[in-house]
Amino acid sequence: MKKITLLFYLLSSCYIAAQGYSTGTINLNSTAGVAMTAKIDVATNVTLRLTGPSDRWFALGFGAVSMTAGTDVVVCHANTTTLSSFDRYLTGFSAPVNDGTQHWTITSNTVSGTVRTIVATRALNTGDANDYVFSSTPNSINLIWAYGSTANSYSLTYHGGRGVASANFTLGSEDVLLAQFKMYPNPSNDFITIELPNRISSAEVFIHDYLGRVVIKESIDVTSSKIVTSNLQKGTYIVKVASENEFATKVLIVD
Repeated sequence: MKKITLLFYLLSSCYIAAQGYSTGTINLNSTAGVAMTAKIDVATNVTLRLTGPSDRWFALGFGAVSMTAGTDVVVCHANTTTLSSFDRYLTGFSAPVNDGTQHWTITSNTVSGTVRTIVATRALNTGDANDYVFSSTPNSINLIWAYGSTANSYSLTYHGGRGVASANFTLGSEDVLLAQFKMYPNPSNDFITIELPNRISSAEVFIHDYLGRVVIKESIDVTSSKIVTSNLQKGTYIVKVASENEFATKVLIVD
C-alpha cells in the first residue's frame, strides 16, 4: 500500500507541477505590407503559430542571432497547404537545407487575404542534432526571421526583410486561467460537475486512477459539464482538464 500511495503521489505531483509556457505573440516584421508574427507554446509538446506573407516564402530560426551553421529553421516554401520540407537547418550563409526527418507536424495551414498562418507541433527534444531543444521550464529564446524579396516567388533566393527577435517564455495566461476550473461535489459518489472559467468554452477531461490509467475520458463545454462517477470504485483520482495546449488538475475523492 505504501508503494501504491507513493506512486500516486508522484503521479499527482507530476501533473500538478506540469505547466505550459508561452512566448506570447511576437511581432517580427510589419513593413512594406509584409507582416510576420510567431508564438511558441511549450507544454508536453511544442506548438508553433507562425504567420507570414501569403505571396512568398518566409522562414523562422530558433536559438540564433545570425545564419550560423546548425541553426534549426522552419520554412514556408510553397503556395500550398502541404509543406513537405517545412523542417530545415542552416549550413551557413546560404539557403537552408531540408532536414532528413520532418519532426514538425503541421496541423493547420490557412490563408486569409495576404496572410498565411501555419500551426505546427513537435516534441521538445526530437533527438535530432539539427533540431533546437526547447526547455520544459521558462527561459529566453532568440529568433531569426526572413522573407522573400519578390512577390509570388517561393524559390529560396536572397531574402528581402530579415531580422532578429528575442522573447521570454512565461507562464501562459490560458494556463493560469484554466487552473481556476471548479469541480463539485468533492467527495463524490454519483457524478461531478466541471465548471470551466470564463473565456474557455470547451475542454477534454481525463480521470486517472492511482496507477495512472485513464478510467474516464469525456469532452465538456459550458452547456454539458456533468460527468458520471458512479461506476468508479471508492478511492482517490486525478482529474485532468485540458484545453488546447494547456491543462490543470485537481484531486477527486470518490466515496
